[in-house]
Amino acid sequence: MAELFDKRGGFRRLHSFTLATIVQVETLRFCRRFLTFDHREAGPRFYDPKGRQYDQMTQAARSGRQNIIEGSERSATSKDTEMKLTDVARASLSELRGDYEILILDRNQLPWSVLEAREKERSPTFMRRCSALSTKPMPPCGRGST
Repeated sequence: MAELFDKRGGFRRLHSFTLATIVQVETLRFCRRFLTFDHREAGPRFYDPKGRQYDQMTQAARSGRQNIIEGSERSATSKDTEMKLTDVARASLSELRGDYEILILDRNQLPWSVLEAREKERSPTFMRRCSALSTKPMPPCGRGST
């Protein structure tokens, strides 16, 4: 029977590593394209005067990928450490998902997952809240204020 984890850290064969790499690269591209430090470009782009949103998103994406690597490398010596680092990677990527959802809501849009029929059945309270957000105008978040 084949081993689930390579004792020498076979992270490059893990689907989670491949996905985390794609997420990290695309997050960098997203942030360069849609976040700005310059208030003159704040119209179509999210105004991030101190670069905190940019840093937070890129670091969460990097942390997700790097913790998969480190966890895989430590698998030969400690399964406990491997699982803890894998959990940190999952948490980092979940945090990044939350950042993307806030940016979507800031543009008066709903995250795509809440539009699925399955999600509507699963979370009627959340759907009511999202519907309320999309019907009343929202003030621009973080734009123009310091």
